[in-house]
Amino acid sequence: MQKLSHEAMLAGKQGMKTSYTLNRTGKVTVPDRYRGAELYQKLKAFVLTQKQLEENGFPMPCPDKHCCAVSARDERSKILTTDRTERTCCRCGARFVVSLKGKYAVKEECVYHWGKPWKKKVCRTWITSYSCCSGESNSEGCCVGELHVSDNKNMSGFVKTLPRTPPYDGNYGVFALDCEMAHTTDGIELIRVTVVDEDSQCVYESLVKPDREVIDYNTRFSGIKESDMADVTTTIRDVQAVLLSMFSAQTILLGHSLESDLLALKLIHYTVVDTSQVFPHRLGLPYKRALRNLMAEYLKKIIQDSVDGHDSMEDAVACVELMTWKLKEDAKLGL
Repeated sequence: MQKLSHEAMLAGKQGMKTSYTLNRTGKVTVPDRYRGAELYQKLKAFVLTQKQLEENGFPMPCPDKHCCAVSARDERSKILTTDRTERTCCRCGARFVVSLKGKYAVKEECVYHWGKPWKKKVCRTWITSYSCCSGESNSEGCCVGELHVSDNKNMSGFVKTLPRTPPYDGNYGVFALDCEMAHTTDGIELIRVTVVDEDSQCVYESLVKPDREVIDYNTRFSGIKESDMADVTTTIRDVQAVLLSMFSAQTILLGHSLESDLLALKLIHYTVVDTSQVFPHRLGLPYKRALRNLMAEYLKKIIQDSVDGHDSMEDAVACVELMTWKLKEDAKLGL
């Protein structure tokens, strides 16, 4: 009886006829960053679908009125115009009345919390307190505004990006943008816009004069004071003309909760990559993670920590850096 080695027993009948080779896979080469047409093609995988655009409240053309838009953010799905005389203060929840031209029927102070309510567990009990002053959910506001304000948006005067002839390399361009808004007698209006390119270089930035009287510049968040706007003559129509010359319908725009920026710009554009959707909240919509939290978690960077308010340039660059990191991490996984 022929003796079999231990190896032959394990290998079976074909063990003596078969050879095996162990191939070691080499390291995956990951580029430091993508550029140009390659970047454009990589980002296309993150462009929001039509359903996502609608769910997030991006402006869509109004089927009944020219140069007007509708947004799913408006629960009634109808155009918001200045003929709405009764409004709800977006800071304190009080009801107030304005005239057809936005003039206040009664001028009264607004007492409110500028921070957000947060839930925390104390002694096995969940309590809600405001981030601004740690006051309880039923506490009186810690700030006083001159007047009540609303977050209404005038949905007329919208423009839409147009398609262009395909470039030879298929790169229609990649930009990131961020806007700052103020409360006016007409609701929310644009006061600053910043656009950066794929290299995080500023290619367009401008302060913008609102069409209506400003009630609150939101300096704590926008970083813009009344004195900054003293000599500003640029209107939203001027901004729209510049952006339409820079962007085509196929240009990829990056941003965080970009629907707010496009509504402020009165710009209809579908080719968008929104970092709030690329890095979604674990609870899903309508919850969204803050941009500053995403930067702290993934890039270990602190942003929006200035006492002078947000910097739209900083926020736009943060979106570029987040997507650069995302593409690099996906490349490591072979995605």
